[in-house]
Amino acid sequence: MENPQQQQPMTAVRVISAANGNPGPLGLFAFAVTTIIANLYHIGAGVPPDGGDALLLGFALWYGGIVQILAGMWSMKVGNTFEATAFSSFGAYWAAYGFMFLPGSGIQESYANAPPEAFQNALGIFILVWAFMALILTVGTTRSTIATVLMFVFLDIHLLFLAGQEFGHHPPGAYPQRIGCAFGILTALLAFWNGAASLWLPSNSHVLLPVGHLNWGQKRVIGRDTKQQVYNV
Repeated sequence: MENPQQQQPMTAVRVISAANGNPGPLGLFAFAVTTIIANLYHIGAGVPPDGGDALLLGFALWYGGIVQILAGMWSMKVGNTFEATAFSSFGAYWAAYGFMFLPGSGIQESYANAPPEAFQNALGIFILVWAFMALILTVGTTRSTIATVLMFVFLDIHLLFLAGQEFGHHPPGAYPQRIGCAFGILTALLAFWNGAASLWLPSNSHVLLPVGHLNWGQKRVIGRDTKQQVYNV
């Protein structure tokens, strides 16, 4: 005879377990799209080297800014502190950059009575600090993948040349800007590659991209994919 105490109470409520996705591809694509558009404009691809900022504002504020910050917050939710820091920080970078050139923000107008090089010096300091931030993040990728390390190294070089463009008081389109933008385009292409590598999994794609894992003998697993999705920043 069945023991009544062992019977489980029946309920009409269906319990749904929380499942976490991978916000990495979203953050990488938001960074990649905004970065490649900005650097194509500033290298002079079809527009003057100082042109295109008006159209860039939308991407910098929304996709590169707000969406990338959201990806960073979601990365914190799934326990990926590095991605949370990187996406949130550079989402804020793009949002600040977009606001800087937003008509009516008053930032550029505040330098109207200052020496001509004052705004370039201020912008150079802004970019140089972000280059230092990118360098800190680069060190944090040395046990991830070759594609990720190269992406951050190119980002470091990109920002350093842009800072040199401003500190050298060069006109738009000068060689530091063009070299920096070339490395910015390479950075964006690697961000696209890393994003696709994280998005295309054995469970949904026949195409898998190599990224060159550096953490030999130990693979970090993210999400709930039983096929073991390898961590890729």
